[in-house]
Amino acid sequence: METLSTGELPCFRCGLVAIPRAEAGTGPHHLKALCRGCGRFLKWLPKPKEELVTATINRVVLLGTIGKQGVEVRYSTTGTPCATFMLLLVEAAQDGKNYTTLVPCEIWGKRAEAAAECEAGQLVVFEGKIRKRAKGENQWELVVGGFELTPIAAAVPVEAP
Repeated sequence: METLSTGELPCFRCGLVAIPRAEAGTGPHHLKALCRGCGRFLKWLPKPKEELVTATINRVVLLGTIGKQGVEVRYSTTGTPCATFMLLLVEAAQDGKNYTTLVPCEIWGKRAEAAAECEAGQLVVFEGKIRKRAKGENQWELVVGGFELTPIAAAVPVEAP
């Protein structure tokens, strides 16, 4: 007797062992398997599983100023530093008014200690990703977890001699 490889089915009428031909089924059956040799019905085939592919990009680049509390550095129980701060994003609207959005931000690790050198009101570029963190027992808040915090030095006009 022949050994069956993956996908092969034996036909009990003609004796052929091969991968069957698939055709549309009837009624509640999606597909049917037919013998490649004699065309005899072999079995009902299940509906192919559709793989759901979700493509996402979670990358945030913000340009704003550090809030009035500045950067606060805390240390976890394992000794890992965590810098937290509010980033102020000021937008000019069509009505001529400025609107400020406060974005809670945090950085972990060595870059957290470097972020501590930034002062309140300093203009910075912050790169990170949006994530959730626990705020209370059953409460969550969106926060931007950072990869990089880059201070922007104000351009100083240079006069020609």
